[in-house]
Amino acid sequence: MVLVAACGPSAHGGNGNGGDGGSNVGGDDSGTVGMTYMDAPIDEQCGAQMQNIGVVSLGDPPDLLVVLDRSGSMIDPPITFPPVFDSKWNLMRDALVSVTTMKDQNIRFGMLEFPSDDNCSADAVPEVAIALGTHPAFSSYFASRSPNGNTPAFIGLADAQAYFGTIPVNPAGRYVLFATDGLPNCSGGDPNTASSTETVAAVTSLKTAGIKTFVLGFGTFGLNTGVLNDAADAGGEAKTGLTHFYEANNATDLAAALQAISGGIIVPSCKFALQSVPPDPNNVTVTVNGVVVPRSTLHTMGWDYYPDAMTITFFGSYCATIMGGASTDVKFVYGCQGPIQ
Repeated sequence: MVLVAACGPSAHGGNGNGGDGGSNVGGDDSGTVGMTYMDAPIDEQCGAQMQNIGVVSLGDPPDLLVVLDRSGSMIDPPITFPPVFDSKWNLMRDALVSVTTMKDQNIRFGMLEFPSDDNCSADAVPEVAIALGTHPAFSSYFASRSPNGNTPAFIGLADAQAYFGTIPVNPAGRYVLFATDGLPNCSGGDPNTASSTETVAAVTSLKTAGIKTFVLGFGTFGLNTGVLNDAADAGGEAKTGLTHFYEANNATDLAAALQAISGGIIVPSCKFALQSVPPDPNNVTVTVNGVVVPRSTLHTMGWDYYPDAMTITFFGSYCATIMGGASTDVKFVYGCQGPIQ
């Protein structure tokens, strides 16, 4: 869910076309979302001056623990066309810091690394403890850590389960994001021995404990990724198609994969908190997926400030659309008035 606020002068004198309350955009009782009432894009009508005023979904935030591959191969650039020359580690750093910055009020992020000893071991002490507001901790981690060692993924995944056992069960959901750039090894402590069976077993154990696992392969182009497919199947969050895990071989694909994974676990809510009040609370327009939503003072079909002036709540079919996960873009625009029922 993306929620954006904007301000600026209205091209129609501040009231918009629906300011007289005569529009029935989405406002009938059929349960369907109506068509937009404006000819020009809202941003254009409001001066195209976008300013994020800090709007946060009030759905209960789930836990997402990143189990991150810190093996030495992460220092290499991904194999991609056209070629890039930045390391997989730096690209992963940028992507994780970005997604946590955007969503660490909707998801309780944490992180465990493997290996932690530059060889074949890892521990259950999180580099970032699961909590809200952890994006500064992610930034600090990458500022002081670099890749080295082998790929004891099964140990990192077992450590994830052990760590989850030390914190309260989150009824909003518990998830692992297993992010790796290669095939697991270190079976029996030997870096020359594969650990595919142990890795899938560790993911299976997490699933049995009620913790689902997303598998993200970054820079896995050309590898025999059967173990990652098997791990994705065992984790309960497999993709459809030939590749069951989230595969990314460049920065754009990596960012898209992280957005899809994180966006898919956010608990939908019809309530959103405003971190600042608009200059004129009555001079605003709200859209869902580009469609103007009327303000519903009767709380039947539309949106309103409720239960207080710092919270907007959707009602009727608009709430149902959001709760069904079909809404990906919600905008709260001030400087031009939308329709009122």
